[in-house]
Amino acid sequence: MTPIDLFLRICLTGFSTILVAVSIIAFRRYREMRLAIVSIAFILYALLSFLVLLSEFFGLDEFSMSPYLVALNLAILLSLYFALLKR
Repeated sequence: MTPIDLFLRICLTGFSTILVAVSIIAFRRYREMRLAIVSIAFILYALLSFLVLLSEFFGLDEFSMSPYLVALNLAILLSLYFALLKR
């Protein structure tokens, strides 16, 4: 694993964790069912990003991703993050 690949995986995990926190705060504030569903989706996405990060260290080849897929997932999360900031 290259340092850039590790950096991308850490960023993916960090941004997915930030989105989990924001969605849970929004759910606790408004108590809407659709926000609960969004929170569950972000929790699952954060779980995936943790598994992708840890796959290289623990030899979990099932969860390994290429650097291009990690960068694509990071771009998706960043676009969701900026969409939340705009509102």
